[in-house]
Formats: sequence, structure tokens, C-alpha cells
Amino acid sequence: MRCLLAAILAAPTLVAQQPELHELLEALSHTAEMFRRTAPNLGAREVLDQRGRRSDMEVIKRGRHNEVKEVSFSVPELFELHHVVSDYTLGSPTPGAGFHELRKTISIDGVLTLDAPAGGTTRHALTLGPTSLDDETRRKLLENLQVDRPQGAATDFGPILLLFTTARQPDLSFTLAGEELLSGTPFWIVHYRQTGGAGTLTEFRNSRETKHLAEGRIWLRQADLLPLRITLDSEEYVTPKYLFRNQAEIDYHPTPFGLAPQTVVHRQFLNQELLVENRFTYSGYRGQEIIP
Repeated sequence: MRCLLAAILAAPTLVAQQPELHELLEALSHTAEMFRRTAPNLGAREVLDQRGRRSDMEVIKRGRHNEVKEVSFSVPELFELHHVVSDYTLGSPTPGAGFHELRKTISIDGVLTLDAPAGGTTRHALTLGPTSLDDETRRKLLENLQVDRPQGAATDFGPILLLFTTARQPDLSFTLAGEELLSGTPFWIVHYRQTGGAGTLTEFRNSRETKHLAEGRIWLRQADLLPLRITLDSEEYVTPKYLFRNQAEIDYHPTPFGLAPQTVVHRQFLNQELLVENRFTYSGYRGQEIIP
């Protein structure tokens, strides 16, 4: 009985008084605003481990207005594996265009890129950015994505916190989703759903871009209400028979330079078949230290 009591007392419990939703959203917006100020100073080493297979789509039938009515997909049986090391920063491709992930590729599958590391090719990913980019900038971003991203699966999820600033929260709906333990630490869970705005998920596929309204969950640590995990899900029916799904899980951690991405896992599915899995890890952060 004593051992049982000791085990119960030692186990993590979820007994804290849950804050009101508006309190959680205020804490979330405060952290997002701080991230907006500190993110331009962040740099790190990024490692991407990817397994993917490229699906080929054949249009079988189109409608009167050239819309796709019927398609077929061929998906290879085997996955290709890639290991990409990059110098990672958060910046802007054009003035006023917001933050995006910028990379200088150091090596791909163990082979150094030309002029690496000092002059590697800068790669842009534009997935959660605004819609106000000019055509020339958008074209260059698309070209960089097609050339530099294995399997064509572009992700730009590191700055996802920027979706939850005070200015952007009206573009989302929020609901409380209880509490859960994450690695033994208690978190409050908030579910969000995008209803509009400029921060929609943009997917580049076959040189075209498709907009998605995303939804997911935000994990706020009970001790300090820091949002240390954000998930994202989106769906797109190409036809009633074929569904594309994107899932992402972004983990943040505190650094001397502010909150920063620690890991990002992104998966894309065609119906139930996995097409690509990207696993990003970040280390060696550098930037401007935040003075308490």
C-alpha cells in the first residue's frame, strides 16, 4: 500500500485550474509578437532527413470549363532517401513580405554543394506566406523550390507561430481542447481553425500553387503558457476519389535568442498512401541574446 501511494504521488497529474480561453490566446499572441521581433536574428544548422516518392498524375477527363473531372495517379513502390544539411535563417525574400525560411545548402546526401558553405545556393520555401508577392518574386521562389527540394515537398513551417499574433487571430477560430501530458509535462491544448486571411497554407505542386485553410492544435505548457508544439492539418480533394493531406508537427524550445524551432515533421499523403516524410532538426542556434 505504501509503495502504491508513493507511486501515485510521484506520477505527473493534470490538476491545475484551466485558464479561460482568452487568457491562453493572450499568452499565445504575446509569444507570437516576441517571436516576430526575435526571428530575424535567428540562425542555425538544419538537417533534413527525407523519404519520399513522387506521384505522377494523369488527367483523364476535364469539364466544360477545363476543370479536372477525373484523374489517375501512379505511385512508385519504393521511397527515395535524402539527407540535406543547410545553413538556416529566417528572413524576407522581398521588403515587407514577412518571414520565410531561407537556406544555403551545404551538402546533399553527403556531397558538398558548389562553393559551400560560404556561397551555397539560397533556397526559399513559401508555404505560410502572404499573397502580396509580385509575379517575378513568386516565379523565383517556385523555381528554387523545384530545383532544390528533393521530391518537391516544400515546407515553411518554422514561422508558424506568426499565424497567432494579435493582428492575425481574428482570421482563426479557437476552442479549448483540454489538457495532456507531453514527455511528462502538462500542457493546455487549444484547437484552431483558419477561416481566412493572408496566412493560408500554400502548396506548390507541378508549378502551380494551391491554397488550403489549415487547422490543428496548440500545446501551451502549463507552467508558463509557452506554445511549445503546434500541429497543422490540411486536406484537398483533387477529385471525389483522390484526397491530398498534409500533416505537420512543429516543436519549439527556448534559446538565449528567443523561442526557436527545434524539430519539424511534415508528412504528405495521397488518400492513405504516404508520399513524403520530411524530418527537420535544428542545432547551434545563433543570434542576438535577449536581455531579461
